[in-house]
Amino acid sequence: MLKKPGGFAPILPFLKKFGIVLALLLVYRLVLFFFNFNLFQGVTSYDFLIGTWFDLITLSLYLLPVVIIYFIPTPLKLKRWKQIANSLLFVFISASVLAFNAWDIAYYSYTFKRISYDYLLFMLNSTETNSLAGVFLLEFWWLFLLFLLSLTVLIWSERKFKSDSFAVDNWKSWLFYPVILAGFVIIGRGGFQLKPIGILDATIYTTVEKSPIVLNSAFTMIKTIEFRGVEPKHYFTETEEKKYFNPIRVSTPQNILKDSTNVVFLLLESFGSAYVGPGNPDSYTPFLDSILNQSVYFSNGYANGRTSMDALPTILSSIPAWMDEPFILSSYSSNQFSGLPQILRKKGYETAFFHGATNGSMRFDSYCAATGIDHYYGRKEYKNEKHFDGNWGIWDHHMLNWSIDKMNEFKKPFFSMIFTLSSHHPFSIPSEYKSKIKMGPEPICGTLSYVDLALQEFFDKAKKQPWYKNTLFVICADHTGPTNRPEKATLDMRYRIPIAFFDPSGKLKPQKPTVSLQQIDIYPTILDLLNIQSKYYSIGSSYFSKQPKVIAAFAQQNLISFGSPGKPEVWNESKVYSKQNPKYWEIQHLKAAYQRYCRDLLSNKMLP
Repeated sequence: MLKKPGGFAPILPFLKKFGIVLALLLVYRLVLFFFNFNLFQGVTSYDFLIGTWFDLITLSLYLLPVVIIYFIPTPLKLKRWKQIANSLLFVFISASVLAFNAWDIAYYSYTFKRISYDYLLFMLNSTETNSLAGVFLLEFWWLFLLFLLSLTVLIWSERKFKSDSFAVDNWKSWLFYPVILAGFVIIGRGGFQLKPIGILDATIYTTVEKSPIVLNSAFTMIKTIEFRGVEPKHYFTETEEKKYFNPIRVSTPQNILKDSTNVVFLLLESFGSAYVGPGNPDSYTPFLDSILNQSVYFSNGYANGRTSMDALPTILSSIPAWMDEPFILSSYSSNQFSGLPQILRKKGYETAFFHGATNGSMRFDSYCAATGIDHYYGRKEYKNEKHFDGNWGIWDHHMLNWSIDKMNEFKKPFFSMIFTLSSHHPFSIPSEYKSKIKMGPEPICGTLSYVDLALQEFFDKAKKQPWYKNTLFVICADHTGPTNRPEKATLDMRYRIPIAFFDPSGKLKPQKPTVSLQQIDIYPTILDLLNIQSKYYSIGSSYFSKQPKVIAAFAQQNLISFGSPGKPEVWNESKVYSKQNPKYWEIQHLKAAYQRYCRDLLSNKMLP
């Protein structure tokens, strides 16, 4: 005879299983912390306590479907089927939560942020995912074992703590069911406050550098799954806003270089200032450093994003990724926007983009078409699979050499951007270069040394071309590289990159400005150097402009201002500055720029 369940009988077994998943999330947080120990300075037990609170919120959200089915009063004859459904749902959802966090243990050291839903979708559809999956499994085999062990614990807990259902004819069951649901809903939204707790709220409890320890990947995933774009900001009236910021600009030709000067833009994968630059004792790029010494070189250069996908719109269209997803992946990528290639095409330039990865990689080919690039040269156009590195694409020394041959075919003037790729995980080095490179304390160092040799070969060949001395070379990194050294991973260093303008003719005199320059400032600066008179839209401003610069990046829903070199200021809407604060005007300009950025994205008005 079936035993009729008591009113509150199922609660304790469920709470035990819930507690086990909560404990496993703590284990994953500890593994993330120790695996990236040098990147998390000053973490305390309080940060882990707040992290547990965010884990509790996360599980309350994810396991709400389980709670609804688990605790709803049902007839005894449905008990078995209900237990099967609950068991499968509980294990699947809990395993997914842990899988997201396992992924981030490996992922975090490359981007210094928790993963988001849009990036997960990108990785699932990326052309490189299949080729790199094996590499990641080999490198992080122990994470796979940790996940399998966690899955075993989940299955064990589900079998160990089975419970009876609430009974349909038990009044206590009907009374307690809405109480349980309400409790999980309240915890899932983070309390009784007006808005549910979000990613940005982590910085209320800790610093932006330590917020990834407080957050967990399943939380950032579910909080970005409903991302519908930026929200309109109302810091100023539109009239007041224009006093601080206006993205409609007019170029100011400098008449330093000859008209119709060619441009070769070298966008270097992960070439952060940690291991690059003249005067840096930790530099692994002696040849590039020699070029930077002959350039207008900004040692206080900053990236506006953390991924390669952030870099292209930022540099070519002066549209920074001041939101949760890259511009390329967002719905705003279908907006009308202009950029450097469109303006140069109108002035008679032939434009091209070189990237040795498989065509379609990171949607660069689509973006290039949208921004006015005439020719896209990828792995498909290269047509020699013997030079494929087995992971990302064509080795840099082959692609750089080949790009010169293609540029020789262009009509003059021309604009070419060459995006390198070899200094990227898994940091492979071609066998013929292994005896020539300088290895360092981190895997990326050897690949930086290899790409530096490839750049030397590129310039040696370029010097022999008739167009060389009538070409402006622009040098910039897409973002900084991964590191486990705390002195290389400060908030400032996470965005610091070399930016330089090199003129082989010598008309543009070498200098090292102490002011800051960022990726969104490059496009306006190039227009001024090419003597091109044009009205254009740009969030950034030219180096030669007298207007105040807004130098900022976006991390975990916080804007980080780099207006004072070496002294980043983390700002969010909850911060209010008095006029006496030395950062007051810097933040006013930032707020105005962010307000205009959001409004123009929403209204599709990013044209002059």
